[in-house]
Amino acid sequence: MECSKTVCLALDASALQERGQLRNVRYDGTGIALNDRVLVEDDAPAIGQPQGVDDRAWFERLQRGVALRKELVLDDARALRAHLVFAGTEPDDNASPLYLQINGVDAVRPPSKWAHPFARQYYTSDWGGSHFDNWFVVDIPTGALCVGRNEILLWTESVEPSWEIMVAADSEYARGSFTRLEHPDRSAKSRDGGKTWDSKYLGWKDEIDGEYCVRLSLERYTRSGVYVSPVIDLAGQNGIKDFLHVGQSRICWDVELPAECVARVRSRFSASPLPNSTGWSDYAVLDGPLQAPEGQRYAQFEIELSTNNPLLSPILRGVFIESTLVECARSGTLYCRGYRVEDRRVVRSSVEYVYEDFAALADLRKDFDLDGVIADARGEFDAQLRLLRWAYQVPLGALDPYAWRYSDLLQPQRDEEGHIVLNGDYGKRRRDGHCLYSNLALVAACTAMGYPARWVNISAKHTYGHEVAEVWSNEFGKWVFMDATRDYYLYDPDGGTPLSLVEIGDRLSEVMSGPATWEFPVQWRIPNKAALSGVRVAYREGNHPYSVRSDDEVEGEDLLMYKGHIQMPLRNDFASNPHPVPWRLSSNWGGDQFYCYYSALFPRKEEYGRQTNRWQDFNPTLNGAELFVCETDRRGVLCVEIDTETPHFEAFLVRVDGEDELALEAGPFVWHLHEGTNRLQVRTRNTAGVCGAASRAKVIAHHQS
Repeated sequence: MECSKTVCLALDASALQERGQLRNVRYDGTGIALNDRVLVEDDAPAIGQPQGVDDRAWFERLQRGVALRKELVLDDARALRAHLVFAGTEPDDNASPLYLQINGVDAVRPPSKWAHPFARQYYTSDWGGSHFDNWFVVDIPTGALCVGRNEILLWTESVEPSWEIMVAADSEYARGSFTRLEHPDRSAKSRDGGKTWDSKYLGWKDEIDGEYCVRLSLERYTRSGVYVSPVIDLAGQNGIKDFLHVGQSRICWDVELPAECVARVRSRFSASPLPNSTGWSDYAVLDGPLQAPEGQRYAQFEIELSTNNPLLSPILRGVFIESTLVECARSGTLYCRGYRVEDRRVVRSSVEYVYEDFAALADLRKDFDLDGVIADARGEFDAQLRLLRWAYQVPLGALDPYAWRYSDLLQPQRDEEGHIVLNGDYGKRRRDGHCLYSNLALVAACTAMGYPARWVNISAKHTYGHEVAEVWSNEFGKWVFMDATRDYYLYDPDGGTPLSLVEIGDRLSEVMSGPATWEFPVQWRIPNKAALSGVRVAYREGNHPYSVRSDDEVEGEDLLMYKGHIQMPLRNDFASNPHPVPWRLSSNWGGDQFYCYYSALFPRKEEYGRQTNRWQDFNPTLNGAELFVCETDRRGVLCVEIDTETPHFEAFLVRVDGEDELALEAGPFVWHLHEGTNRLQVRTRNTAGVCGAASRAKVIAHHQS
């Protein structure tokens, strides 16, 4: 006999964001609203030193008589706050102000040593050097902005050059983007105090056509964004899911809609809990109570938030679901009485990351005998540590900053007996060469062996930066920070578990006196290095004669301060695609290819447009197998579906009790139970043959009449 019941499911914004995807929207602790920051720029694809240009000729040197003009286009001039952001330099101990004019409204940026004496990175060499370019942030009146073209003028009255502004060369746009292939011609220079203007010959040597690296960062809401929910079981069940049908479902969205704001909901349905399975209906606009299609117990919705007023945003507060469930008749006498599952949930990022095909680095794997490097490793993490040591010791060439090719960076050197040559003692802990090179070597080696890895930039606020890596660990189920310039990682001093950069930043925050901003950088918040001993991390020293925390070039312990602001390019497929170039190794960062993580004590950097404060976005879980087990119309027969986010996935390896593993490419798996204890093990395998951690389920079954 069939019977029905009603179940209610309430999900607040916190629950919705936990496994949802937030695309141009953000969770503020109470609700999901539009992103509240807009970056207006046209220089990002070409930022940095142009090919063939030297003498820092890609900078404009401002002095009396020299002025620059920048035009930026706004579709709406309203904002709560506005910041002018530009890449440039201010000489040591500068005493000359920078004058600004925005649409005829005058402003002055005093010398940093007077205006912001704690921001020593701008006007001294003791926090990274003011000779290197920094990002400057200047508050400007929002009332000065207008719809359409906004004219921004910059100049100084000093006799000698007192400020430099970077120029993004037109010749570099096609190398740095697939879509923005040329500059929009919105920059010009005057050599006669603003009487005449030249847009073709910029830079202090008058030889670059391009755009000044001048941007607007506006505190206002974006026009639109989309929240995408995880797959929702309309029956609201965990564990083994009952065999039932879903009747009518009513879904109510709690959305605040201020004037000029709109929220559009679209939904789709499936009989499968997997978001990427076939059989999902098309997204359709929801209007009124929801009637789930027959046999479709899983729903997914996306809600598009939009506004015509950038000072207001719709806010998603939660969702309420009420469903009528119909229990269906079943045959058989084998009843499930106990169920336990140990698996790793799939948590997807809100943005797409492009992972290199492992096969693209097959030659590197062979040429450097990487299989031999890890041949006697005692487990996966030990193998990754051996690759870390290899990247620390391998001789490195020079990466072409205008076409990223591992073949330029890694060229095998062999001795007379044909063995790969590796470097020995460097006379200090830091290895020779650019910090990016050794860590790209680590990323390449791990990728060649089937371990997802990525390059990450760590930096203090607008000053010295360092390039490191993170490697996905199946063993620990997380991203693990590694640095091949010093052959080390950081771990939890209590449990010994290696840490990710997000975790390290959180622990660093615990000893800070306040947020690291451009006016009060992290060096000011932690002026006494002794405070770093209070950070709950431990250093992997390894078998080295030199400590990580004492280095001739930059003290390794100082680098701990830079692990709060972290940013990475959203790809590691440099073996397959040398373009677009993410960074030209010549300037500060700020390109649109980077994705940034920020937190309360390491707030957003104004020069970046793509940012998140959700660990889920920066640290998606990989190579796991999340199990969904559902009863069928016959007792003792279960349907198992498996979700995963595995780069270059090949197969699921399924083991029932003690039988041999069965490889499944996709599709549900039918699990036939027997009386007593039933055990299921599932793990993923990628195309390099690397297997993820095993997920396990146990079911106790009994016959009864």
